[in-house]
Amino acid sequence: MSTEPSLESPEFDHLLHCVPDVETAARAYSETGLPAHANPEHLGYRNGAWRLDTRYVELSSVVDRPAFLTSPYGRAMRGWQPRYDELVARGGGALNFCVHVQDVGATTRRLRGQGHDVELLTFAREGSPVSFREAILKGAPPWAPFFITYTPDRQTILTKYSAGRVNRGAHDLAGFEIETPDPLGSAAWLGKLLGIPLAESSPSVVPLPLGQVRFTAGPADAITALLLSEGSPPTATISGLAVRPEETGATG
Repeated sequence: MSTEPSLESPEFDHLLHCVPDVETAARAYSETGLPAHANPEHLGYRNGAWRLDTRYVELSSVVDRPAFLTSPYGRAMRGWQPRYDELVARGGGALNFCVHVQDVGATTRRLRGQGHDVELLTFAREGSPVSFREAILKGAPPWAPFFITYTPDRQTILTKYSAGRVNRGAHDLAGFEIETPDPLGSAAWLGKLLGIPLAESSPSVVPLPLGQVRFTAGPADAITALLLSEGSPPTATISGLAVRPEETGATG
């Protein structure tokens, strides 16, 4: 028997922003009012983040391609690599986003039961108390989400291991915008994938908890903007990704 989507408790977890240089991008985020940090390189990969709480925007850069491609992360991201390279070559941009679920194994079974091609992977770094499992869709739109479950749970990770890195600043992330040729069809597809009903009054908005997804008409077929709330949010473009107040986000 497949799992009911509502039991999976889907919530926004993080968004992957591909950038040519993590330190430069982290500085630009911070100067825009979204405090970000850069982490050391690991297995040919370097990342950083604007971390709000359990949610974050990950800044991502491959700095040693041979080392990265043979790492567990590189093997997992192999299907995304052409898109990743394209984004970085033109100065950066958002690749996709991650949805947290209570049991990614159950989510995988449900999605496979619906006919999706899903790869389920486990990541455990030697010496680290944190591990996670990811479910990655094959043959999906370039902006499509992947799914994650952490061990221990992500609130414990936040409290015990990441608390010193949390600095949301004055603004919150209300959600993000995806530009696609078919906003209504894309929203319906994503809503079904996540098991989240759409409101009749907003058929191009998927009300994903902790980060709603707004679709707007256009040729990009990509995540194009972070939508900010609280304080007086800035309007800027950072490494190919727009940031702007939530109320100025267009809907298709």
